[in-house]
Amino acid sequence: MALSGYTDEKNSLWREMCSSLRLQLNNPYLCAMFAFLTSESGSYDGVLYESNVAVRDRVAFACKFLTDAQLNRFIEKLTNEMKEAGNLEGILLTGLTKDGVDLMESYVDRTGDVQTASYCMLQGSPSDVLKDERVQCWIENYRNLLDAWRFWHKRAEFDIHRSKLDPSSKPLAQVFVSCNFCGKSISYSCSTIPHQGRGFSQYGVSGSPTKSKVTSCPGCRKPLPRCALCLINMGTPVSSCPGGSKSDEKVDLSKDKKLAQFNNWFTWCHNCRHGGHAGHMLSWFRDHTECPVSACSCKCMQLDPTGNLIPAEMVQP
Repeated sequence: MALSGYTDEKNSLWREMCSSLRLQLNNPYLCAMFAFLTSESGSYDGVLYESNVAVRDRVAFACKFLTDAQLNRFIEKLTNEMKEAGNLEGILLTGLTKDGVDLMESYVDRTGDVQTASYCMLQGSPSDVLKDERVQCWIENYRNLLDAWRFWHKRAEFDIHRSKLDPSSKPLAQVFVSCNFCGKSISYSCSTIPHQGRGFSQYGVSGSPTKSKVTSCPGCRKPLPRCALCLINMGTPVSSCPGGSKSDEKVDLSKDKKLAQFNNWFTWCHNCRHGGHAGHMLSWFRDHTECPVSACSCKCMQLDPTGNLIPAEMVQP
């Protein structure tokens, strides 16, 4: 109703009333509309600096109604305001550049939200921005925070996401499978994939799980250890597990493409050092807690934290 009273007359009663009452409006867009209609020609501060109006809308308005010189001054001033306030809407103006890092720094100082800062910087920043000490600090603080909250899987997912977007952040391998005879690393043909559990360590065999694997040390050519269940040298693609549960007898482990590579992993007990293919070990310990090697009385499954999750009726004494 109020807008319907608008006229072109500069000294009308409508202009005078709207100028004095518009600040009492709760809707920022209505306030900006009345500011625009009651403003003098070329003076749009009531619209441009209405903080509750979205930055993208203010920039669009400025692009339409300001001159080039006025637009440059407005964009520069607004960008500085966004950076100082740590307003994430300001990324529209700064982009994920050095100015964007400055803006994000103000945001983190104000909110402590290192998660948003980490993901924003990883998702769209060029490599030179990712090398900024502040960005690295946010990422490491976020990783430490996930560890402190015991969100280890989330931390691992974040690290994987990070390595895809920033290949330089991919950590070098720190653990290698070594030959029992010459002591040299066999990572030449096997990629190390450490498992966090205390009872068992697991290492994966690289390459396609459906192809033949190297079953001997590339250094001395001596054979790799044998699986305690199938008695085949490690590195050989697994099939169904001998001695496994009845449900496992109907399943050929090598046919499940999603699990095939995991089934080929090196797995062994930290206590008795016996082990084999991960797929075979999983099948065995679904029904047993004791080591599959004859004359070994080690309760391997009870050493692993996941062993406590198996129902008692499923475990043989």
